[in-house]
Amino acid sequence: MPASSTRSLVAALIANFGIAVTKFVIGGLTNSTVMVSEGIHSLVDTGNSGLMMFGRRASRRGPDADHPFGYGMELYFWSFVVAMVVFGGGGGLSIYEGFHALREPRELTSPWPSLVVIGIAAVFEGGALMIGLREFRIYRRQYRYPRSLLEGIRASKNPAMFLTVLEDTAALVGLGIATAGLLLRWCTGVAAFDGIASMLIGVVLAVEALVLAIECRGLIIGEPARPALVETIERTVSAHAGDLVVRRVRTLQLGPESVLVFLDVQPSSVRDPAQLRDTIGRLLGELRRVTPGIRDVFVTAAR
Repeated sequence: MPASSTRSLVAALIANFGIAVTKFVIGGLTNSTVMVSEGIHSLVDTGNSGLMMFGRRASRRGPDADHPFGYGMELYFWSFVVAMVVFGGGGGLSIYEGFHALREPRELTSPWPSLVVIGIAAVFEGGALMIGLREFRIYRRQYRYPRSLLEGIRASKNPAMFLTVLEDTAALVGLGIATAGLLLRWCTGVAAFDGIASMLIGVVLAVEALVLAIECRGLIIGEPARPALVETIERTVSAHAGDLVVRRVRTLQLGPESVLVFLDVQPSSVRDPAQLRDTIGRLLGELRRVTPGIRDVFVTAAR
């Protein structure tokens, strides 16, 4: 079964929405700043999953008069928006809440409701992370990406596939920080631990946003196709170029499954223009047959 970003995104959206509501309620009842920050974290993750699903659907539209190469980069744009939401809406608000709690500490009524919610949230987040990792593992194997998880994220051309992995990993780290903050405050009576934990959760979200933004920046400004696909293109060109000398092969990723190819070729001898067109036509047909993800191929032929 091919990898599906939809399964990962839907699982994350459902889990995060329910967890966010519960965290806000318990945070308000127990006067826990760190639980409010965790609620912000889960609410931001819920919105992010929705934005990524919207971007994924929009990116599937085909070419038209306004966008002759299709809408594949819509997903990259919305992924960058998600990074900004995580940085400002998640990280910024959590750090603000923590700073406010340090200035005006509130009495913690009881840590146990918050700890129960954290335990339940950890189960849901862990389950969503397992689904995300499974789908991303299938995706990496399908497209022959590096074995390392971080290398796979850096090489991926589909942010929707690794977003849930980043989100749920950050969520579990945040839950660990929230647990430590609550227990330290309850055991020591020092209210500052609540605010410090909230600020640390904000830092975790800022790091998550930074990783996502760096990956999206590369895709937006233009990256080549994945190495395995480039190798296939070069191998196909070498096998079917006839007596054409291929001086350069360039690729541009236009979306998760859309690639633009530029071929710079030179006839090895003076040839009839009709024969040259036939040779190039056969080459393009073979390229499209072996690499369905190619959107368009541009050929520059010069003696």
